[in-house]
Amino acid sequence: MKEVYCTYFDHNYLSRATLMIESLRRYDQSPIYVLALSELCETVLRELALPNVEIVPLAQLEAAYPELTPLKQSRKVVEYYFTLSPFLPHYLFANTDAERITYIDGDLYFFSSPRPVFDSFGGASVAITPHRFSFEYRNHLIYGRFNVAWITYRRNAEGLDCLNTYKAECTAWCYDRVEDGKFGDQKYLDAWPGRCPTLKIIEHKGFNLAIWNVGNYMIRVKNGAVLIDDDPLIFYHFASTQIAPDGTVRAPMSSCGGRSQAVLRDQVIRPYEQMLEKERRRLLDRFPALSAAQSEVRYSPAAQETA
Repeated sequence: MKEVYCTYFDHNYLSRATLMIESLRRYDQSPIYVLALSELCETVLRELALPNVEIVPLAQLEAAYPELTPLKQSRKVVEYYFTLSPFLPHYLFANTDAERITYIDGDLYFFSSPRPVFDSFGGASVAITPHRFSFEYRNHLIYGRFNVAWITYRRNAEGLDCLNTYKAECTAWCYDRVEDGKFGDQKYLDAWPGRCPTLKIIEHKGFNLAIWNVGNYMIRVKNGAVLIDDDPLIFYHFASTQIAPDGTVRAPMSSCGGRSQAVLRDQVIRPYEQMLEKERRRLLDRFPALSAAQSEVRYSPAAQETA
């Protein structure tokens, strides 16, 4: 089965995304299609020439979907980005021979191979991951039961129908607020278990570990691997990570108690902060234009903690 990944980001998110790509490539050599959301992002990516990365310029996607033009003009930047979530995999199904496409967020970092989770999908047409909110974050369920950080679609009738419906929904409404049971591109996923009979809900505890669910688990190190209860950490979702003007990186920490807190800090959070600071410096040194163009999109608190 030919599998590909896809993601999107602009020049403000480059250091996060290049780290994500580097971490994923250690375990999976599948092609990664990147929708470059700014011309500077595209320029830098072409110069970097990252292995296995294929670039899709935003203008190319917009030319394929004229309905995006009025949405770009009427929605905030972050809302327009959310709107694009189903358009990128839809475009790739139309323009590649991929049999399975997985969308991933740019602020993930992989600590081990996702292959065992892929192998658990079986014949599923769609696979999504729940937030698994801890008690501390229980009120965040209004933003959606599932997180958009990882969505896998299979090229079959059910998978394509799910994607087409999602695309139509995001075209009609995709805003950075909770309204009438909707929130951005995310809360639409709540309806998918009832819509897709073969849907796979990914329950692996080391999959999409994040500030909103770490409080559920015991985190420890065994034989050099970080374990979430008894599941290996596959990827952590570094949502809400901030880069200060001086380049200092701060990833949010959530209370998970005792030894788990220390392992999370020392084995996951601090190493990522250091890597991101180093990667940002590397990119700014090589591409001075990035420094002048930094104007990071600020997400709302709700979007930061659930995006």
